[in-house]
Amino acid sequence: MRFRRPGKPDGPGEERFTEGYPAVGVIEDSIEDGPSEVQGPDTLVISADMPGHGVLRRRVTCPLSIPGSGRQLVGRAVGFRHITHDPDDVDDVLVVRWPDAVGKALEPFRPTGPGAGRARAWRLLAQCSAVVTAGGVLLTAVMLIGVVFTGGELFADLPAWFRPGVVLTASAAATLLGPFAFAFCDARKTVPG
Repeated sequence: MRFRRPGKPDGPGEERFTEGYPAVGVIEDSIEDGPSEVQGPDTLVISADMPGHGVLRRRVTCPLSIPGSGRQLVGRAVGFRHITHDPDDVDDVLVVRWPDAVGKALEPFRPTGPGAGRARAWRLLAQCSAVVTAGGVLLTAVMLIGVVFTGGELFADLPAWFRPGVVLTASAAATLLGPFAFAFCDARKTVPG
C-alpha cells in the first residue's frame, strides 16, 4: 500500500483527481464479498456531508487485504478527492488520507524493546524454513525426474559420493517438515508485552 501525497497522482487515471474537490468523510460500512473460493478485500462505503450538495456516498476497496478487516475501520475519518457532487457516482473517489490504523497495520514487522532480538531470530528462522520448503519442493521434483524417468542416468556425471536416494529422501523431508517449522517459528516471533 502506498500512501499518496496530496496533489500527486499515483496511478493511471488518478491525475484527473488532482483538480478535484477535497473532502473528509467517515467510513460508514464495510461490505465483505459473498462466500466464494477466494475472498478478496472488503469494500468500504464512505459518506461525506457536503454543504449545499447533501450527503455523498463513495465506495472504495479496503487497503487491508484480509477479509473482514474493514470492520475495524468503520466510524473512522478518511480524506479523499472527488470530481462531481453527484450522490450516485459511488466510484468518483481517490482516498488521499487513510485512518492511522491502516498505516499501523501495513507497517513492516520491526520489533523493539525487550525480547526484540529473540523475535528477530524467530522471524529469521521462519524465513529460512520457508526457503528450505521451497527448495525442497524444487529439488524433490528434479530428483523424482532423475530417479524415476531416467533411472539415475541424469546423475551419472556427478561425483561417486552423490547418492540420489539420500538426496530425494532429504528433499522430500524438507518439503513435508518445512511448513511445520515455519508455522512454529512464525508463532514464536511475537515480542512479549
